[in-house]
Amino acid sequence: MLTKSAGNSLEDSSTLTDSEINEYLSANSSLDMEQIVSNFSAKVKEKRQGSADYMPSSSKKNKSGTGKKDKKQRKKIASNNGSKGVNKRRHTDTSMDRSHEKEDYIPQQCYGPGCIQANRQGSKYCSDECGMKLAQRRIVEFLPQRIQQWNASPCVAEERNKKSLEGIRKQQIEARQKLLELDLKHKALDKIVEKGKNVTISQDQDTGDTDEADVTEFGYYCVTCGSEITAKGALRHMEKCFAKYESQTSFGSIFKTRIEGNSMFCDFYNLQHKTYCKRLKVLCPDHAKEPKVGGHEVCGCPILNDDFEETTEICRAAKRKCNKHYCWEKLRRAEIDMERVRQWQKIEELVEQERIIKVAMSNRAGVVGLMLHQTIDHEPHRPMKVPEPVT
Repeated sequence: MLTKSAGNSLEDSSTLTDSEINEYLSANSSLDMEQIVSNFSAKVKEKRQGSADYMPSSSKKNKSGTGKKDKKQRKKIASNNGSKGVNKRRHTDTSMDRSHEKEDYIPQQCYGPGCIQANRQGSKYCSDECGMKLAQRRIVEFLPQRIQQWNASPCVAEERNKKSLEGIRKQQIEARQKLLELDLKHKALDKIVEKGKNVTISQDQDTGDTDEADVTEFGYYCVTCGSEITAKGALRHMEKCFAKYESQTSFGSIFKTRIEGNSMFCDFYNLQHKTYCKRLKVLCPDHAKEPKVGGHEVCGCPILNDDFEETTEICRAAKRKCNKHYCWEKLRRAEIDMERVRQWQKIEELVEQERIIKVAMSNRAGVVGLMLHQTIDHEPHRPMKVPEPVT
């Protein structure tokens, strides 16, 4: 216990001077050692509390602030030293790798034909000319033999591509024939329209008007806007309503249509958007104006029989009053033009397929393919049979 308390008193004595300690011991010489130690420790505590109470707040803040700043500065210095160390290590690693490469480099003779020079570092040749000479010699030596092997053994992929090319060309011919048929239909339609212009109006012809009883019994609704309409003006309302909604969307391209024969697209150039209109010329609501119908013009629509086949007879009702065949000429031309668009799209797809197959065939028998690949026939007495293509 005495040693412990003495130890504590000695630790606490670091806050007092030597003169104060000697005065305290001489004044309390009559007391026991334990009492001296307890009184001494109490005196030291009082002195510490007094010094803490009289310490100004600014000094405390400065001490705490300087401690934090010192810590931050130490961290920054450590991080900077660490990054510098990493950069130095990387620099030393790359320099060491380069030095190792230089040390590992052993000059060898160039691979070029007849060349006795040393090769360049990281290459097998002393120059690009030697490499090109060796490549040319290899082609001259190995290519004729590879061509003979290619011609000796049949290629299954080559035969399949040839058959597919034949099928594609047949489809192209069929599409061209359909285009010719559509052109003939277009000319036949022009003849029918011309025939109707030379016929007079017949008052007995059915115009498609319905009685009021039929109108009240059956209700009709527009397929575009959904409003209720009468049977008499149903076709007219639907046609105008469709044109109204169709004009809200635009179909344009920066390229003008260039095809054989008459173009079926509008191709009106918009200066604001710098595009060509790609609607059908007949159905374009913005750039195709409907011609004015005279009072003496005949409808001219071909009449169908009971089997829904066209006959030579035409509708002789007035074109203004005929609700049964409203805009039949425009719709018939639009149908023909739409079929022409489908056939041209089909031809374009077939041409692309033909191009892909031709590229594959040319690459298959090219110099690079023959030099890199080789087919070995282990049974030459049994020729290979080309399998039939799967349909």
